[in-house]
Amino acid sequence: MCVRTCDGYFFPMSNAASLGDFERDQKNCNSSCPGTEMQVFYTRGIGDDSADMTSSATGRPYSELPTAYLYKQPETLRPPACGCNAAQNFEIIAGNPPSPEQTEADVETKPLIPAPVAKADQGADPETLANVEGELDREAIKRLAVKPSPTTLPPPGRRKVRVVGPTFLPDPEAATDLQAPAPKAAP
Repeated sequence: MCVRTCDGYFFPMSNAASLGDFERDQKNCNSSCPGTEMQVFYTRGIGDDSADMTSSATGRPYSELPTAYLYKQPETLRPPACGCNAAQNFEIIAGNPPSPEQTEADVETKPLIPAPVAKADQGADPETLANVEGELDREAIKRLAVKPSPTTLPPPGRRKVRVVGPTFLPDPEAATDLQAPAPKAAP
């Protein structure tokens, strides 16, 4: 189990991990909740209670953690940096360390609510609204209407790409007509 030590919240990491997998699981825990202290806890059996989990780092049971089950108490306020808000640029998830100029306070102060946008005119033509939204105006049409310049192919001996085409197909006279019945041999 991956345990967030600031409020005792835990979630599964690997259900069949061995001692050699704890280092990998610890890295996965840290990347799940960047900027928050995380610990890997394990249980001996499948039916064990969460209070019986043992820390892979300290060997102490989960129940001795000062913040055990704190997340279940709604009246208790969590510290501002206690959360699993991954960086928006995915650097931590990709395995890169967090940038030094980004602090925990920076992560918490960034709003996750999108900025409101102006509503479109309800009486406007839908096609006109689509053109405005797609930035399609006279200048864009002029740019799109420019004909591309024709390209010339190099001579067949200097081509870097093999050209497959009509020269490899059989002559139309020798081609098989799939709709005509096959000729029958004379007896």
